[in-house]
Amino acid sequence: MVLAADWSQTPLGPVDSWSPTLLTAVSTCLNSRFPMLLMWGAELVMVYNDGYAPILGARHPEALGKQLGEVWTDVWSDIEPMIAEVFAGRSTFVEDMPLTMTRHGFPEETYFTFAYSPVLEPGGRVAGLLDTVIDTTPRVLAARRMAVLQRLGSLPRSVHGSNEEACVAALEVLADARADCPFGLVYLEDGDRAARRTASYGLDPADPVPDDALHAAVRQAMATGAVVPIGDLGARLPGVPGAGPVGGGDVETAFALPLTAAGQDRPVGALVLGASPHLRVDAEYLTFLELAAGQVAAAVADAQAVLAERRRAAERAELDRSRAQFFTEVAVTLQRAVLGPTVLPEGFAVHYEPAAGTLEVGGDWYDVVDLPGGLYGVVVGDVVGRGLDAAAVMGQLRSAGRALLLESRSPAHVLSALDRFAALVPGATCSTVFCGVVDPSAATLRYSSAGHPPAVLADEQGRSQLLEAARGVPLAVLEGVDRPEAQVSLPPGSTLLLYTDGLVERRDEALDEGIGRAVTALVAGRHLATDALSGLLTDQLLSDAPDDDVAFLLYRSPG
Repeated sequence: MVLAADWSQTPLGPVDSWSPTLLTAVSTCLNSRFPMLLMWGAELVMVYNDGYAPILGARHPEALGKQLGEVWTDVWSDIEPMIAEVFAGRSTFVEDMPLTMTRHGFPEETYFTFAYSPVLEPGGRVAGLLDTVIDTTPRVLAARRMAVLQRLGSLPRSVHGSNEEACVAALEVLADARADCPFGLVYLEDGDRAARRTASYGLDPADPVPDDALHAAVRQAMATGAVVPIGDLGARLPGVPGAGPVGGGDVETAFALPLTAAGQDRPVGALVLGASPHLRVDAEYLTFLELAAGQVAAAVADAQAVLAERRRAAERAELDRSRAQFFTEVAVTLQRAVLGPTVLPEGFAVHYEPAAGTLEVGGDWYDVVDLPGGLYGVVVGDVVGRGLDAAAVMGQLRSAGRALLLESRSPAHVLSALDRFAALVPGATCSTVFCGVVDPSAATLRYSSAGHPPAVLADEQGRSQLLEAARGVPLAVLEGVDRPEAQVSLPPGSTLLLYTDGLVERRDEALDEGIGRAVTALVAGRHLATDALSGLLTDQLLSDAPDDDVAFLLYRSPG
């Protein structure tokens, strides 16, 4: 599109008139896989790459060659002062900046981490700006929703035996999450199997909602056990306002979610939750609503169990086991939302598993980065601590590591840059990272380790070795430390295992014993495909329900 554009019709003029500085800046932008936008001249003419295009939404491709102020009118007042600062010769950086965009046709709540850097002509004049940016909306929303689910999961078990009080307690939590759930109502089945409203929030008490406006969807959800969308709320429930950082706008869509507790063959009721008019209703949004409904159902089931005076002790035990499984599924779902989708090249397999019995995300991560020349960057890391703070630090280190690998093929250089980055991020000090670059054609691995447990390499004959030749201290512990780098051959059919300490560390056991168990399991499964080997390692090393998060990565050398 850039090559086909008629640039003579823009303030930049025909391409053959562009300065060497402009040509170099455009080349840098277009050849980067990280989202980048070049804004040139006083008019801030836009040239961007494939990574930036999705950020524009429906404004792409018309935005190419247009002036920034014409394209981003909705956020101009937010970014214009930063642009002026760059033209004054100073770079800017902002993390998770909230912006209200209409890129998809409605005022959308979004978050971005980006930096504006000046592009200088010879002589020092600022001729343009380079914007390196990442859309952090999914991570910010995942963390926010995770906090809501944590609170729901932490509600005390019912001791009063009242369905109504259990529903009110759950909706009090959701009432504090109106950015995602502007209003909510719970309907429970009464003795005649009719749906009766039990609790609600977010609606005007002086203007009660007529039940017939929602009853059809509630009955369908209870009859089918499926989520039922409710549209055209402007006509059914006029004047229900949205909430959250954006504010304003009426809620037009809601969902009736069945309340099905473990051990029951049919729903006991339905939860109706409004959807924010400022967020896209995607798979992650629906998953959050369904998980919230699952917790409300669990609260109702607890109350019913108390009413039965422990006559259903066996069913309650099954409910507890299902609740523990539910916690695990929530942690995995939201950790994967933070990690983002990963399309693995051939020969790779990855696995993440949260600590047993917890609803908290952790600081463990893995990454596989497709690099030019058929190379692959591989990273496994571990942030100190657990919970949303550790997950937030993990997300920053993972994003920074991926960006650095795309710019440098040296693991030692990547970790040195991460040292400097981690020193600026609260909570990142003492994080451990193993970073490597796999060259399949040369059958080699170059690697460097920042205080991380040693990787394991096993060949087809069952010989194994620990990769300890390039070990250093954890991130940001010592200023200006030189990071070592080593190279090892990857014989045909050999298997590489990178992992976090949760895979091998157990109470009352030396770490070397745990690493030895991992080596034994890897050697035993060396002839299995990597996906099957991942399952074998999980069964043999994680069957004791470890109390720490686990992330590991496998690679099989061709041959």
